[in-house]
This record gives sequence, C-alpha cells and structure tokens, in this order.
Amino acid sequence: MKTAEPTIKRNLGVRDPHTKRTTRSVIWPATDKEKIIPLAKKFERGILKNFKFWAHDPKMPEVVIVTEEQSIWIANSYDLMSFHEEDVLILTNHHIRTNEKYEECAKAWTSVVANILMHDLFALD
Repeated sequence: MKTAEPTIKRNLGVRDPHTKRTTRSVIWPATDKEKIIPLAKKFERGILKNFKFWAHDPKMPEVVIVTEEQSIWIANSYDLMSFHEEDVLILTNHHIRTNEKYEECAKAWTSVVANILMHDLFALD
C-alpha cells in the first residue's frame, strides 16, 4: 500500500517570531478509509414486549436488557436510540439494576433514555 505524500506550502509574508523564518503549511490528501460511518441497526418494533429487567454491568461500561427470549448487550448509550417509542417507554418505566458503587454510571444510561423520550429521538419506521 502506497503512503500518501503531503504537499508543503510556504506562507510568504508570515514569519515565525522565534526563528524569523517563513512558516509552512503541510497539507495531506484526503483518504478513502472513513467514508462509511457505521450506524447502529434499528431494533424491531416491540422487541422489549416481554421485558424482564435491565442492568448495568460494572465490569464493562455496558448495559444488558433481558427479555424472555433474549439478552441485548448495549455498549454505547446512544445505541438506545435504535429502539422504537414503545420500547423506550418500557425502559423508562423500570429502574436499572446496578451495584451501589456504580449508581452514577447507571444514572447516565437512564438520563439518555429520558432525553430520547423528551426529544423524540427514538427509531422511526
């Protein structure tokens, strides 16, 4: 794989006050690497209809949502926006389980759920 070569441009008339030399700008070409931004997939509507509980995992900054059919692990709090409105309402009606030492971490997750509901940021069809 070939490495990108920068373009060096001299800024005529602009001098470094310490060295008294003209300054230079280094311009790197755009890369093709990050053109695709990974977005979280939307969960199907009513995925939490058989909701049991949700809990904060103190070993990792994750939350697990347990239903009768499956367990859903969420690593990023903004992935909660992938749930539909009725599923977000289910999360707001239940307290998150956590260890007392990690109460503040768990509150951050519930505040994201509250913001999703308040600003209508849940998944739409």
